[in-house]
Amino acid sequence: MVGIITYGAYIPRYRLKVEEIARVWGANAAEISGGLGVFEKAVPDYDENTATFAVEAARAALARRPIDVSEIKAVYVGSESHPYAV
Repeated sequence: MVGIITYGAYIPRYRLKVEEIARVWGANAAEISGGLGVFEKAVPDYDENTATFAVEAARAALARRPIDVSEIKAVYVGSESHPYAV
């Protein structure tokens, strides 16, 4: 079979409220929330990074459609973040 047969996603469980982010950056939380419609941001745990996100997303994909892993010919990962602090 050729094509996308399943997909997965992972969102870290920890959250930072926009008020805390705004306080650190000296910004106005109401302007951020109003302009972006964002009220909190998901953040990784101390032992998580984009590589662990990819693994968890792959697990979620396989849970959605269990297949014989020997049939997998390619796995593509997309991220806007590096797996290390920049």
